[in-house]
Amino acid sequence: MKKSIIKNLVAFLLLAATLISCGTKNPDTEETVNTSATTTPEQGYNTTPNTPPAQNLSWPDEQIFPTFKAPSETLNAFPESMLGADELVTVTCLEGLVNSIETRMVVMNDKTRLWLNQYGYSYKETDARKKYDLYKQYASEISGVVLYSTDLNKEYMTLACTVANTMRAIPMTERLYKVWLRNGVELPVVEDLTDLTMKSTLEIHQYMYNNYWDKCNKKILLVQRTDLYQMRDLAAACGAAVVHLSCTNTTETRLFKSFLNDMTPGKSIMVGWYEDQERALMTVGAQCGISCVPADFFSNPTVFAQDIDINIKSVPDMPELENKIYIALYFSDGDNIQYVMNAMREYWSDGVSSRGKIPVNWTISPALVDIAPGMMNYYYKNSTDNDCFVSGPSGMGYTMPMNTFGENVGINFKDDAKFKSYVELTNRYLQKAGLRTVTIWDNLTTSQRNIYSSVGSYLYGITVQNFTNASLSIKMTSVSNDTLIQQLTPAYFSKNAEGTTPITDVAGDIRNAVSYLGYNGSAPVFVALQINVWAFHRVSDIEQLKKHLDSIYGENVVEFVRADHYYNLYYEANGLPVDLTLKSGITATATSNSDAAILTTDGTPSNESIWAAAEKGEQAVTYDLGANYLLSEMAILHAETNGFDSSYNSKAFKIEVSTDGQNWTQVASESDNSSSWSSIAFDETEGRYVKITITDPGSGDNTARIADVNIFGKIVK
Repeated sequence: MKKSIIKNLVAFLLLAATLISCGTKNPDTEETVNTSATTTPEQGYNTTPNTPPAQNLSWPDEQIFPTFKAPSETLNAFPESMLGADELVTVTCLEGLVNSIETRMVVMNDKTRLWLNQYGYSYKETDARKKYDLYKQYASEISGVVLYSTDLNKEYMTLACTVANTMRAIPMTERLYKVWLRNGVELPVVEDLTDLTMKSTLEIHQYMYNNYWDKCNKKILLVQRTDLYQMRDLAAACGAAVVHLSCTNTTETRLFKSFLNDMTPGKSIMVGWYEDQERALMTVGAQCGISCVPADFFSNPTVFAQDIDINIKSVPDMPELENKIYIALYFSDGDNIQYVMNAMREYWSDGVSSRGKIPVNWTISPALVDIAPGMMNYYYKNSTDNDCFVSGPSGMGYTMPMNTFGENVGINFKDDAKFKSYVELTNRYLQKAGLRTVTIWDNLTTSQRNIYSSVGSYLYGITVQNFTNASLSIKMTSVSNDTLIQQLTPAYFSKNAEGTTPITDVAGDIRNAVSYLGYNGSAPVFVALQINVWAFHRVSDIEQLKKHLDSIYGENVVEFVRADHYYNLYYEANGLPVDLTLKSGITATATSNSDAAILTTDGTPSNESIWAAAEKGEQAVTYDLGANYLLSEMAILHAETNGFDSSYNSKAFKIEVSTDGQNWTQVASESDNSSSWSSIAFDETEGRYVKITITDPGSGDNTARIADVNIFGKIVK
C-alpha cells in the first residue's frame, strides 16, 4: 500500500518536471525522465558516454581531482549532529551536486569549522526547522532521487550513490523520502532500487558494473565503507562510482579488478579507504596500476578543492658536511588526507613551542595540490626552517610496489609500464607540491628503483621500509641513477603494550644502525628512520631523543637534518652530484633586474621569489658557484610554477658553463619548450659559472622569467 502511494505521487511529480532529458527511463512509467541540470557548462570535464556533465568545474586532463569555484556568498552549513546517518549520505551527495555549480553548501563538524575559518570563508549554520527550506531551494538543480533500501544488504546504499551520481540525482531511503515530502521537498524518483532482490554484496556490485559503470567517470573511483558519508560529495560532483568490495574474498576481488582495469594508470585514482584491509587494497590497486588517496574521514572536498596556488617555502642553506652521525627522522601517515585535516593539525599546533628546534620531516600527501591546497599552504606558512615536508607512501596516492610482510608478500606492481605511469603522475605532483623526497611502502625491485629514480627527476631521494627490523644490514639501501634509495631503520616504530614508543627503544635501533655502519668519527654516516605518529607524535619527544643520543655519543656528534639536506650531504660525502644551490655562498647576476637573480636559488618558485626581465632581446642569469665542480644536470622552474599561464614559460633557452666567467661552453639548449619545468642532463663539464640565456621568453608577455633553478655537480677532488 505505502509503495503504491509513493509511486502515484512520483508519477504526479514527474509530470511537472522541467529538467533536460538524458534518456533514463522511469521503471514505473517507462516515460523519459530528465536527469541533468538545465544549463550547459562552459567548461566541464571529460566524461564517459551518457554521463551528465557537472557544472562549472575546472578539470584539465592532467589534473586528477577537479577544482571547484570559491564561495561567492555565505555557505549554508548543515551541522553533522543535526542529520541522521541516512540523511548525512543524502545531504553530502546533494552538497556535491550543488557545489559543482557554485560552492554554497557544507556539512559542518568541528574540524571543518576550523578549516573554513582558516580559508576565510563565511558560513551560517542552519537548524532543523530551516533545513527543508534550503533543500527546496536546491531542488531545481538536481534531477531527483534514487530510492533504496538496506533491508537486504547495506550495500544498496553504495549502489544508490553510484546510480545517482550518473544522473545528477541524490540517493535516499524510502523513509527519508517520505519525511522530505511531508516537509514540502518534492522531488521525482528517477530510479527506484527498492524492488531489487539481490542479497549478496557481490551480486549488488555486479549489477552496478553491468548497468551503470559504463556511465560513470573513470578518473576517480570512491572506495568507501557504508558507515562513512565523507567524500561522497566529491563522487557525486564528478559522476564517479562508489564501491565497497572485499580485497580478500576471491570473487569480490575479481570483480573489483574489473572496475580498476577499466581505469587508466597515471590518469585515474582511487580515493577513500578500507581501514581493515589496508594491505589487501594496496595489493589489488597496484596489480591494476591504480593508487589510492586515503581519505576515510576527510570532509567536504568540494568546499576545499579551490583554485589556490601552493606557496612553497624557501629552503635554507644546508649545513657544511662534517664527520657526524646524520639523522633524518620522518613522521608517518601524512599520505592520508584525513590525518592532514585532523590529527596532524592538532599535533602541529600542540607542538608549536618545540617545533623548529630540531629538524623533522613531515609526510604529507601531494594530492593536497588539488583537493585542499589551502591546507597545504597552512602548513607551509606556519612551518619553520626545520620543518621539511616529504611525500607519504608511495607518491601521488598510496600504493605498495612490493609487499614485504603479512599476506600477499611479493611484487604487486608487476607491469613496469603501469608503474612508470604512476611515477610520471607522482613526479608532476611532487613538483607542484615542492616535495623532494618520497617514502615507499614497502620496497622496490631493481627495475622499479631504476624507473622511480629516473622518471622521478624532481626527487632528491627515496626511502624504503624494513618493517621486520630483523636485519640491520641495510641491504635495501642503494644508489640508482645518482639517487639514494635509503632503507629506514626503524621503518615504522610501533606502539608497545602501553600504546607508546619509548625513546630508549628508538635510540636502540639507531645505535644498531650506527654500529653496523662502523662510525668512528673519521667519516659521516647517515641513518633515516620513521616514527609511527600515533605513538610518538610530539615534537618534544624528538628533543628528548636527541638528548639521549647526545648522552651516548657526546654533543655535536649527532645531527638531525631536513630530508633535502640529508640526501645532498650524503651525495657530497660519497662523490655524487649535489644540488649546489643548497650550499651557502652561491651568487647570481643578470643582464637585467640583477638584484632579483639570487631569488632563483632559494628552493621555491612561489610568491615573489622569481626573476623577471621585460627588456627586449636575449636575457641571461649567471651563477657563480664559488668553486669548480663537475657539472652534469640542471632543473629550471619556469613561470608557470609561479602561478602564470603556461604561455609565459620560456620557449627557448641555452645553458653554458665556464671555469673563468669569460670563456663559455654550451652544454644544453631548448628551442620549443612549453613545460612548467625542465630537467636537463648533459655531459659532465667542469665549471664554476653557469649561465642560462633565454632567447625566446614565450608568447605570454615577452618577459623573460625564471622561478627557480637547481644546479647539480660533484665536488672536484
